[in-house]
Amino acid sequence: MPTCRLCGSTYPREFFIHGNGPNAQVCVRCGVDNNLVSKEEVPVLFERSTSSARFSAVARRYSIFLYLPFLWVLWGSTLSDVEPWGLFFLILLILLTLASPILFIYRGGQYSGDMARLTPSYDRPKGH
Repeated sequence: MPTCRLCGSTYPREFFIHGNGPNAQVCVRCGVDNNLVSKEEVPVLFERSTSSARFSAVARRYSIFLYLPFLWVLWGSTLSDVEPWGLFFLILLILLTLASPILFIYRGGQYSGDMARLTPSYDRPKGH
């Protein structure tokens, strides 16, 4: 994948502006920020609401893998000594740990659909 020469970020080819000279190897965000192109010329530029919605979709997809270690630490530090609730929480935590990869794979289609809905349509220019 190419790298933007202004910000150093790596993006797929369709996130770069088309041209030679100052426009060569410049991502759409840097192109708009440096007045190399206008917002109307770059259809793949994400607005703040679109980028926020995409980040929210990614966060919902991977949040279970952030919650599980926290819940295991919570159980190990405080709830393991509590007599009836420690065992109930342990059983629930084991079930959640075993079910999380299955749910992750099962909801992959919904994630792909959400990302496709939040990605603007783009026709690659000739020569790209």
